[in-house]
Amino acid sequence: MRMTQEFNTPISSMDDHQKEWFATAIVSMILADGNVTREESDSLMRSISFVRNPTLVETLKKYIAFQTVPNLTVFTGWEKNLKNRAIMMLDLMKVAIADRDFSPKEREQFLLIGKILGFPRHKVEELITMGTQAIDSMGAE
Repeated sequence: MRMTQEFNTPISSMDDHQKEWFATAIVSMILADGNVTREESDSLMRSISFVRNPTLVETLKKYIAFQTVPNLTVFTGWEKNLKNRAIMMLDLMKVAIADRDFSPKEREQFLLIGKILGFPRHKVEELITMGTQAIDSMGAE
């Protein structure tokens, strides 16, 4: 899996709590399928380097080391800016399909994140379909 450190989510406009939530959501998507290599782990830690809280960084490292999906709390902020929440979902989709697979467990986690962010299930399912189509087009490259 190749992880990118570039996200479209406007991280610079997030407060610390939002950044920490986003990093935890990224970790949860990576760990959802239960298969993380050392290389993926290293890449993941680089991709969430925007987190400045050393305690959280250590906690995320433990989730990765024990391959345990972290629980996500409610995301606060951007209630009137669903566009930013949608961009975050698209970034999480890229994370989920980076290994050219979208396992049932990853889909479940993606549905949960969509619900937490306030999106109707049918909209999240549309994104899952888009992700599956993206994987199919990756295979054609």
